[in-house]
Amino acid sequence: MKQSILFQNGINSFQMKCLGIFFMTLDHIERYVIKPSVGYGILTVLGRIAAPLFLFILIKSVHFTRSKLKLAIRLYIAHVVISLFTIFLSYFKPNWFGGFPQIGILATFAYTVLFIYIIERVISSIKNKKIAATCFNLTSGVVFVIIPFVLLFGLSNINGEIINSVVPNILTVEYSPLFILMGICWYFFKGKISQVVVLVTFSILSLVGTYFINHSNIWLFAGFFNNAQFWMILFFPLLLLYNENKGRSFKYFFYFYYPLHIYLLMFIGAVIK
Repeated sequence: MKQSILFQNGINSFQMKCLGIFFMTLDHIERYVIKPSVGYGILTVLGRIAAPLFLFILIKSVHFTRSKLKLAIRLYIAHVVISLFTIFLSYFKPNWFGGFPQIGILATFAYTVLFIYIIERVISSIKNKKIAATCFNLTSGVVFVIIPFVLLFGLSNINGEIINSVVPNILTVEYSPLFILMGICWYFFKGKISQVVVLVTFSILSLVGTYFINHSNIWLFAGFFNNAQFWMILFFPLLLLYNENKGRSFKYFFYFYYPLHIYLLMFIGAVIK
């Protein structure tokens, strides 16, 4: 159905993804090209909308996908390919691509889908009074948390980077495991008002947690507890405008745009510097 006024009937998934790409690009322009020496600017503030936006749309996809496990595997494979290629670039051209964090948001998304899958299986096995299946599903969740620590223990930096790409550490994924928890809450709290409450709660948690961490000597989940992350609360008007419609297909574009635009911006930033 044609719309005479943009977003007059709300925002569908395709339009949300386009907005997410826009805000993400603004954020990365400031991070990799402008590179403010102190604090952060307006582009970073606006960029905080992108990650929760993409997480929210992912959760909507999880509700309708035929196989949550296959979706988690697809996200995981994309993460591994992008991460390993990023490591190669950082060592091949360190002046252009070196010294930046692993591009790892897809690992966060993969864990989110995976734990939703495991939680639903646990709930189903409990309802059906299948003790063995319940124990197995609970154990599998614990294993996915423990394995990265076992593999990373005692490894050198380069091997550690490679292992962390293949088996990402849930405690160091981009935006922290609290972001995964927010996605899980969005999945099980399906009402729009409830989902806004979840967003506001985690935004305030980021703000309060950042204050206490900045006044202490501990380091904890820097991807979530930082001075800018609270501004993900700006996503709430878009969340309210979401109309539950899919819109045009946009299935694989993000997998390519996500790493390529970062590589390009890092190259531009290195040339300008």
